Amino acid sequence: MSRYRNQTRLRAFTSMARLIFSDVRQPAAAEAYDIALDFLWRSGAVRDEVETYQFLAAEISRLVDRGQTNRLRMANLAIAAHQRLFVDADVSPVNGRSDRPMRG
Repeated sequence: MSRYRNQTRLRAFTSMARLIFSDVRQPAAAEAYDIALDFLWRSGAVRDEVETYQFLAAEISRLVDRGQTNRLRMANLAIAAHQRLFVDADVSPVNGRSDRPMRG
């Protein structure tokens, strides 16, 4: 998939994030979503786009419900939760190596 196509999708889901979080008590939630999603895309941690978008929306909503107000803290907590759930799941507990084939 071309970089242009990824950027188009990223903008579309960023717009969706603004709609999701527009009526939330905490306006920093949409910014936290943007920050977390941008970091995950740039680091190559996004394996399944839709799953990542849904996970971040749910995680940031949960953080807002818990009373988080700092956008950077919310973004960092969402990134850490994503890495624990998705990235660490790719590493085999037996040999410490990825079970997924290498891209290249």
